[in-house]
Amino acid sequence: MVVNPANRSVPERKLGRPADSDSTDTRDRILRNACERFAAEGFEGTTNKDIAEKAQVSSAALYHYFPSKADMYIAVCDSITESFSTVFQKVADCSPTLEGRMTALFAEVGRLGDESPEIVGFITGISAVLRKHPEVSRGADAFGAHFRRLIMDIISTSTESDKILTGISVSGLADLTASVLAGLGRMSARGDQERHVAAGQAYLHLIRAAAHN
Repeated sequence: MVVNPANRSVPERKLGRPADSDSTDTRDRILRNACERFAAEGFEGTTNKDIAEKAQVSSAALYHYFPSKADMYIAVCDSITESFSTVFQKVADCSPTLEGRMTALFAEVGRLGDESPEIVGFITGISAVLRKHPEVSRGADAFGAHFRRLIMDIISTSTESDKILTGISVSGLADLTASVLAGLGRMSARGDQERHVAAGQAYLHLIRAAAHN
């Protein structure tokens, strides 16, 4: 026991047992570095040793949090899913119109790509990883389904969606939007910013034209 200045005894923290906040920080640090390695080297090119060294943890600590590389990959998918939930909530709050929301969505995704390019790199590599490693499908499929649902939500709850959606379905526009964003991500990952900007502007031009038709 340790006695504080007020003469009250408080329990001493046991050595070797990190506080919950320390444990959370370590797990988050592992995931950030795992995302970077997976984005840069792919699933097969990344080893647990690489991630442990980059995250500055022991191999034993890494296995404590993630029993396998596949578990770590799935956890990165879950973490990115949470990040995009925050992004889409911000987009939904910024405007009631589909035009305003789509403009904000593309701006937010672009900002995310500038600030955290490893996230874009990770996402653009998911399909290739799935073809060879179906054991990570639980995380990858959950991310894809959640991302599509978030897009459908901002479309279906916008004020002028009926006008823009004349002749097309919410799911159809959501799939188109997801495909455009995925394509922009691949352009960004290749460093082709000029085409990235032009394609994004073209898509938003079509949305604006439909809104003001």
